[in-house]
Amino acid sequence: MTIGRRDFLYGAAGIGAAGLLAACGNSGASSGDALAVWWNQGFYPSEDEAVRQVARAWEQASGKKVDLQFYGTNDIPKKEASAVASGNVPDIIHTEKHLNPRYAWEGRLADVTEVVQSQQLTDGALRASRLFNSKKGAASYYSVPVFQFTVSLFYWKSLLRDIGMDPAGLPNDWNGYWDFWKKAQGEYRRRGNNDIHAVGWPMGTAAGDTNYDTQQVLRAYGVELLDEQNALRDTPQVRQGIAQGLAWIAELHKQELSPRDSLNWQDSGNNTYFLNRSVLVTPNGSLSMPGAIKDQDRAKWQDIVTSGFPARPDGGEQPSITLTHNAVVFEKSEKKAMAMDFLKFLMRPENNLEILKGGQARWFPVHKSLLADPYFARSEDPNIQVVTKQLSGATVPQWADLSPAYNQAENGQQVWGNAIGRIVLQGQSPAQAADFAMDLIKRQFDQFKK
Repeated sequence: MTIGRRDFLYGAAGIGAAGLLAACGNSGASSGDALAVWWNQGFYPSEDEAVRQVARAWEQASGKKVDLQFYGTNDIPKKEASAVASGNVPDIIHTEKHLNPRYAWEGRLADVTEVVQSQQLTDGALRASRLFNSKKGAASYYSVPVFQFTVSLFYWKSLLRDIGMDPAGLPNDWNGYWDFWKKAQGEYRRRGNNDIHAVGWPMGTAAGDTNYDTQQVLRAYGVELLDEQNALRDTPQVRQGIAQGLAWIAELHKQELSPRDSLNWQDSGNNTYFLNRSVLVTPNGSLSMPGAIKDQDRAKWQDIVTSGFPARPDGGEQPSITLTHNAVVFEKSEKKAMAMDFLKFLMRPENNLEILKGGQARWFPVHKSLLADPYFARSEDPNIQVVTKQLSGATVPQWADLSPAYNQAENGQQVWGNAIGRIVLQGQSPAQAADFAMDLIKRQFDQFKK
């Protein structure tokens, strides 16, 4: 699938300076006859410019106007919360950090099924946009997944070759894969090097990585915490799977396979240890680590390998967790029809691709067709190719994107960091830690009774 800029900007070239959209327009939500859109500011100016270009093209195609306003990643959730509290909301908000499950549960979001079903999206992205509305007593599509990313594994080829181990010999079964890294650490210890650890695994309550890295392990052990209606599954099988996953993570610390202070890491902890070549392999939720050195040290960048996870302990395929950035339309909007039309236009593959290119593949497509596009599938960057392959396979949404109750347990109560700490620091059994975690999660669900 090859898309040219002419296809993307069909007819948009004739727009003059009067049609330009400011990076920060009217500070209020109301924009008169114009569609009020609040957008999460990108990391690169080219990403924001691509969003402006899409808006300009829609203006020309529709004959309507857009008031497009950009806000920082940490600022826009606060602004959104204030707008929701005051009732003076924009027509559309797109955020990286969001409370969409809560707003959907409260009946504040408009049903965007017509937008979501206008495109062929990945299974994980579709599931992430299906939320429960307590006012209607049913789930539907209440958010539009615009971009996504996932959790991958990263390791250094040279650190293996330095001890005579061949990266090509990495097994793909769960136990064999992690035993390989344990043996590699043992070889470093045999040579008197105690500064390199096998795995850099975030375990602390201060790291967001702890949440989705733990969830990736729980999914490996077959834990499906939420049903299709995003209700909590509390069964002996679920609790057993949680106990097995927590035990596996805790053993990394107990056996000193992960640095002792990984219990206290913030989000930058695993990045710092990995880039300092103090851990052999680590999970991460973006390509920030190879991206950090790509333009500074090409040889070092080429030494990094990005991969998906090995097969599950039972031998089944390991699905990749999808973490989505979503756009929502508010039920209070008087321009819902305009908002739906704008989002359909923005979600056209040719338009969405230009925004992703503007972001320099910082995020990945939710469209099945775009994952096959040469820009991603045949990128000159092997790291991008690997993540594209992950997202083209079996995917599942992170639970925090689906349920306001679970989101509160994970982000407000730090359930997984505390559960791991109970095993490692307090000497509780994995079963006790699993019961603690499930009971904490259940208490949050009690606050969101249907």
